[in-house]
Amino acid sequence: MISVKSKEFSRKLLNRQKGFSILELLIVIGILGITSAFIYPSIGQWKIKRNIERDFQAVVSTIDYLKTRTRSVNGTSILRCDDGTDDMVMSYVISSQRNDAGGPGGGAPWTIHGGFVPNIIEDPSAADPNFNVITGDVNVTCPVAETLFNASGNAGSVGGGSSLTIEINFMRDDGVVDYANFNAYRVLLNTATAYAQKFKFNIATDDWVELN
Repeated sequence: MISVKSKEFSRKLLNRQKGFSILELLIVIGILGITSAFIYPSIGQWKIKRNIERDFQAVVSTIDYLKTRTRSVNGTSILRCDDGTDDMVMSYVISSQRNDAGGPGGGAPWTIHGGFVPNIIEDPSAADPNFNVITGDVNVTCPVAETLFNASGNAGSVGGGSSLTIEINFMRDDGVVDYANFNAYRVLLNTATAYAQKFKFNIATDDWVELN
């Protein structure tokens, strides 16, 4: 049989377990709101910085891959940049057909050989129409639509052989590149050797500094 004292203790214990008051809940919500106001912009900046770094590494890796792969198959590769949409799309295609005059059936070094398409051995966009070397979340400028890599080791724009310069940065809504708050990179493709020179913008000197 439960004593009177036990019943009284149980009643007091239940009275204590009433939960939070409305004022306490409002205070907690207010603290969370203030905290998120500071945290959310930091997370957004971190994502932008991460995508800039990721795209820079992806561009350099793709150029190195095309240079090496083109030589290994004794063929021709093309790096494609399409800015016809809101976001830059970068892709590539590799053919076992050698393009330059040094190979069998080769022609002018900056003119795509007629046997290029029939001998394609790698085209990621064919398997995945949404394939993109870069994230598409930051600003990437790639002024040359198609850059051709020859087995002889050179690389230049299709039709002219001009060099390629790619810049990766963050552009604000007003169309101005934000060099102050975010890293910016530039990749210069040497025409004679297909070597990718890498640069980083230095805000202190307001100039591009070559990376090792």
